[in-house]
Amino acid sequence: MAEPSHKGGYNLRKRRKTCALVDRISGMPDEILVSILSFLPLKEAQATCVLSRRWHYVWASLMTLNFDTKKRLSTLKGLKPKERDQGLIKRYAKWVDSVVEQHRAPRIDQFRVSFYLDKSFSSSIDKWVEFALKKGVQMLELNLLEYVYYCKIKPGYPFPQQLLGLNREGEESAWKHLCRGGPSHQPCVCVGLKSLRVLTLECVDISGDVLEYFLRSCPVLERVSVYGSSTLVYLRVVGPSIALKHLVIQRCSNVVGIEIVDADVVSFTYDGGEGIHLRLENVPHLVEVSIYEHREYYSFLSIDVLFASLSSCVSQLEILKMNNTILVSMCYCSFNLFLVFCLFIIS
Repeated sequence: MAEPSHKGGYNLRKRRKTCALVDRISGMPDEILVSILSFLPLKEAQATCVLSRRWHYVWASLMTLNFDTKKRLSTLKGLKPKERDQGLIKRYAKWVDSVVEQHRAPRIDQFRVSFYLDKSFSSSIDKWVEFALKKGVQMLELNLLEYVYYCKIKPGYPFPQQLLGLNREGEESAWKHLCRGGPSHQPCVCVGLKSLRVLTLECVDISGDVLEYFLRSCPVLERVSVYGSSTLVYLRVVGPSIALKHLVIQRCSNVVGIEIVDADVVSFTYDGGEGIHLRLENVPHLVEVSIYEHREYYSFLSIDVLFASLSSCVSQLEILKMNNTILVSMCYCSFNLFLVFCLFIIS
């Protein structure tokens, strides 16, 4: 009898030690537990809700919401829309919905969606954008992953400009004043505009007027990247009050013009069609310009047109790229030598 009792006592003590260890972790303040979970992928952090009642909603206070599912994406890569597993896509949307509905933190730092989602999911995506802005998001990324052809872009998910108090023409609607102050029991999307630092939109249809509204209304918005928008036609970045430092416009085939005037932009990248009206004036901090075009569909932008657009700032540029070729660093050659060097490269 002694031996079984000895073994049983030993095992019991071991289990008590293990339970005591678990209890000490569970007894930590929420802030520490949330910090620990922040090192996990969002899916794994959410799975901790099954550990015990104590852990049921700890994950819901995470401030980085990165809905990244690389393994699932790999199974859909290269497939045409009709060939994709619609059940898998719907499960992804339901997952984002569940996180948005259960989230408890008063604010979030990052909200990132990356999956094959078309405009049939507009109502869900609208709610996600509204949620992120009301939580004062700092980094907002919508990557809907539709394949973008250089010559034609099919209509995609339209950015919900009505959330910003804008009508279909991108103008402020009559009730926009409701966001400008006053008592309210619910957070307003304008809270997010004050905190937004990075805006990345891929395969999201957004107009130049709405982008310009973001630039005017977001006092700390320093990075804007737009990829594959079929509704972006003309964009103006004008005025020293705009905080924008880095601008990237890619594969937006309907763009006809971009103006950057009297602004503190540091870098500018354009990747798209030839023949757009490009105006860069009084941009004292601009040091890097990248122009990419695609031989399959467009002829190259002529060197004289390029320099006409850059004439007011070419002497200050440190890096000028054209079709992935670094043409020059202005630190080491004069303007005349620069022209000769570029003509030599192109020939």
